Amino acid sequence: MVNSKIKIVDFGLGNFKQRIMTGDDNWTITYDIFNECKQLYKNKLSQEDSEIVDIISYKLKTDDKMPWEVDNSEKHFLKNNPTELWCEYLIFRYKLRVYPSLKKVIDFPVYLLIEPVSVCNLRCVMCFQVDKTFTKKPYMGVMKLDLFKKIIDEAVQGGTKAITLASRGEPTMHKKLGEMLDYASGKFFEIKLNTNGTILTEKLCHTILSSGVNSLVWSIDAPKKELYEQIRVRGNFDEVIDNIKMFNEIKEKYYSDSPILTTASGVMFREDQDIDEFNNFFKKIADQVALQPCEERWDTYFNEVQPDINNPCMYLWERMYIWFDGICNPCDVDYKSYLETGNINEKSIKEVWHGEVYTKLRDDHLSDKRSNWNPCDRCGIQ
Repeated sequence: MVNSKIKIVDFGLGNFKQRIMTGDDNWTITYDIFNECKQLYKNKLSQEDSEIVDIISYKLKTDDKMPWEVDNSEKHFLKNNPTELWCEYLIFRYKLRVYPSLKKVIDFPVYLLIEPVSVCNLRCVMCFQVDKTFTKKPYMGVMKLDLFKKIIDEAVQGGTKAITLASRGEPTMHKKLGEMLDYASGKFFEIKLNTNGTILTEKLCHTILSSGVNSLVWSIDAPKKELYEQIRVRGNFDEVIDNIKMFNEIKEKYYSDSPILTTASGVMFREDQDIDEFNNFFKKIADQVALQPCEERWDTYFNEVQPDINNPCMYLWERMYIWFDGICNPCDVDYKSYLETGNINEKSIKEVWHGEVYTKLRDDHLSDKRSNWNPCDRCGIQ
């Protein structure tokens, strides 16, 4: 199956993770400020964390910058949380941002992406939901609340600091999403929720804003009705925009002190998508705007093999996905779990993270054997 409707345009957005942001880019953390934070946390540092703190201190003292380029979400957290949390938070961000580039396997994943549902109400033309062999059993389903709680409990005990509720499906379709958010509330530095915004309700807006979600991503690809509805098939542009405005009104009226950061996120692949138009429209109703190039993920496994792409994939050291049924995966480009690394119903998160499949994947990626794995051999993520 090939999605013949797609003709990808190169917008010059750079690599997979590049973003166009709105917001304050001038705020920085200094050596003196970090040392004050370090003193507040020094009695809680493990040997590994102490080494990270020393690296950060040295980099700030010698170069007046962090060991990685601090992004808007990190600045937002630091500006909206007490300094007592800064040292622990920056240690976590170092492990998330720097360890993958060093190909260092952390003891326990600091970032988990948990899938409440694999079902979606839209059929976006650039998404694997258009693959009719995917939108049926065994791939479609809803996560049980007990399994979700088990994952959260293990994550807290193991040291996970960030979770995203989303992956292959639309999380707001889970009838107990509110209970999930309530259970995860206050247990992580970062709780992110990705949504297409089509079925948002007033009740869910209040739940999101009261439960500690600090990053809400609106997945939306065009600022015009006709173009949006051509891309996000079954979606209604006017209803989505009204839902975003409803969320903003509820936030302003009832949760004016909420530190939640909203992002309008778009996938760019058509000639009639305009970057400036997108940015100018959505920066009025979201805190920041994020754009990324389109990946070929509507029929991943039959994409053309790309022999020139043989670099190790950062995801193998950065994150873990957990599907609705407990299956663990290194990424969601592999939406049918060819790369399944284990199941949380049978093993712990830590056992899967250090298990045979994950270890073999990492070793092969480091040994110029990425081409041994489908879809790694035809995927643009590096």
